[in-house]
Amino acid sequence: MSERKWAGPELSRDQYVMMTLDDLLAWDHRIRVVDELLERVDWSPWEERYRPSLRGQPAIHPRLLAGCILYGLMVRVRSSRQLEDATRERLDFQWFLGRRTIDHATFANFRTDFGDLLSGLNDWFAQRLCEAVENALGLLVGDGTRMRANSNLHGALTGETLKRHAGQVARLLNDRLAQMAETDAREDEGAQEKAALREEIEGLRAELAQYERAIEVAEARDAARRQKEGANAAPVQVPVTDPDAMVVPNKDGGFAPNYTPTAVVDAASGAIISADVPEGTRESSVVMPAVERARRLGGNPQCIVADSAFACGPNLKKLDAENVEACMPTETDFRGTNPANRPDPAQPVPREQWAKLPMNGARLASSAFLYDSQRDEYRCPMGKRLTPGGCGTNRHGARYRVYECPGGADCPLAGRCLVKNTRTRTLRRDEYQDLRDTVGRRMATQEGIQLYKRRGPLIETVFARIKVHMGIRQFLLRGLDKVRTEWSWICLAYNLKLLLKLATDTTKPPLTHGPTSSHALWRPQEAQ
Repeated sequence: MSERKWAGPELSRDQYVMMTLDDLLAWDHRIRVVDELLERVDWSPWEERYRPSLRGQPAIHPRLLAGCILYGLMVRVRSSRQLEDATRERLDFQWFLGRRTIDHATFANFRTDFGDLLSGLNDWFAQRLCEAVENALGLLVGDGTRMRANSNLHGALTGETLKRHAGQVARLLNDRLAQMAETDAREDEGAQEKAALREEIEGLRAELAQYERAIEVAEARDAARRQKEGANAAPVQVPVTDPDAMVVPNKDGGFAPNYTPTAVVDAASGAIISADVPEGTRESSVVMPAVERARRLGGNPQCIVADSAFACGPNLKKLDAENVEACMPTETDFRGTNPANRPDPAQPVPREQWAKLPMNGARLASSAFLYDSQRDEYRCPMGKRLTPGGCGTNRHGARYRVYECPGGADCPLAGRCLVKNTRTRTLRRDEYQDLRDTVGRRMATQEGIQLYKRRGPLIETVFARIKVHMGIRQFLLRGLDKVRTEWSWICLAYNLKLLLKLATDTTKPPLTHGPTSSHALWRPQEAQ
């Protein structure tokens, strides 16, 4: 058997090498592009947060800290301790920081202290992306997604259970406080035992405050559910460790504490224009801020596409006043395939088409009834006129009128129309229904159908990249305010990732904002 030869090391580990950090990093490494892009940002609003001090070490510039957090999100280095390790072990972080090491506490504090400035930084990223494409900020697409909270499912309890646990903790705390009073009176008690007791008391106080916060949330959510579902509604479960999260169904099955982060993207550039984490699951709150943000970036939004969760009445009213078309499902059906849309509403729908009438669960949907605005009347699928009744105000503050069908149990469609143990069918038409009908008719056109088909590929791709490519499926922080800040960092990193791709794409014109061409820095000298 012939003797094998193995490659030996090029250098001995104890040999001195004349080499710089810049020599060690590949010329086309993405951290070089990130560094140049961040150099062009105006960091003065961030710098003003720092107070000058003559004592201690100078503060680390916010560009370096923000750059590490954003670049870390791009390369799946996410937590504060992972970032600290990266500054000590990874060459790309060492090159960016000039071999400065930063501890995890500095990263953790910086991540949450500058949340109010992240929107301005995102505006800068988004504007660079939108300026690079034609017809930017004309069509906006919005949606929300489910993302796990940093809370255990088994720690979600009902209000009654929370009160019981809080009572147990309160009694234990009182016992420990009495014990502390006794030990303070005795001089022979050791200092170590007293310190341990004080630490236990502080832990019990924190635990009791956590339960009290969860009880407050549980009572508010129980009241809202009873108002919506009745006095016999099941109690809400609230996560103890993060009460702001909601226990809702997962898209992959089961239940868990989740948040519902939302995003609105520009269809032309793919940039995230606006992002938020609404309280509960009210995704509609992101619509108007996104329109305002697009205009602040120099755009003129003509249309916004989203799912039905965004099509609340106030949003439709504001969009109509702002001359922005809404392309959203509004629980209407003006398509030709709906047999209720017949030329003469006074004529009944043919029996052979009854099976095609739109249903909402086990009974006919409201879109099976046609409304005549000139006569202020509804017609049921049997052609009967619904009698206008009284008016009222719903739980959202919207005014409505009630319309009652004169038909009864002898109606041929009663089995599909009436709820069990009722003899009449009523409809409510609130003050926003005219706007819903207008949007519904637009959605029923071929143009509206094709436009809405673009929603999924445009916005779902964003969430897929965040969850799959960036590996972000759960929030690290707890509490709605901190989660909102964390989501802003995530969306910033996503836009920076797009900007990085744009800056290194040699088939497109270079980004010209700043002192040099954005391609110049990372191309080798001989190639320029």
